[in-house]
Amino acid sequence: MSAEREIRIHIESVTYEVEASLFEAGDGEFLLTSDEIEASLEPEKMEIKSLGKFKIDGGRAEVSYEESEATGMEGSVTAISFDMTQPGIVTMIRTGLVSTALVFEKGKRHHCVYNTPYMPFELCVKTFEVKNRIPDGGILELDYIIEIRGAKAERTKFMMKIMD
Repeated sequence: MSAEREIRIHIESVTYEVEASLFEAGDGEFLLTSDEIEASLEPEKMEIKSLGKFKIDGGRAEVSYEESEATGMEGSVTAISFDMTQPGIVTMIRTGLVSTALVFEKGKRHHCVYNTPYMPFELCVKTFEVKNRIPDGGILELDYIIEIRGAKAERTKFMMKIMD
């Protein structure tokens, strides 16, 4: 049985460029430490408030919202979901003008394709931390590095809060 409700979402993210490559590193490790990344590079900060939907269907929880012009992905819908028995593995699926499926799992590296109106790009995501308190507090925190093949990698600290 599915239960869906309207919610308000508050998203904050801080992104840093990283001077390393997930594609080149065999084990996904970087030359810079977490503290060096944050100290040496100027971050890009973003804060978004949006309306969305929250549902639980068959043990799977999902938060979805429409992307805005502020994110550069206007015309796309993002759905963040996870199995309630495995909250440490989070999937982010974007559909619409841009589309992709990202998997966040602490200590793991995942590859995917990022489709744009111009061409598809190969992405690699390495997750440092997943703090999923959506079931008991409405907060999701992700700390990860994402790289489009051939471009600089970016480390992102993402926080989403459900504001009933």
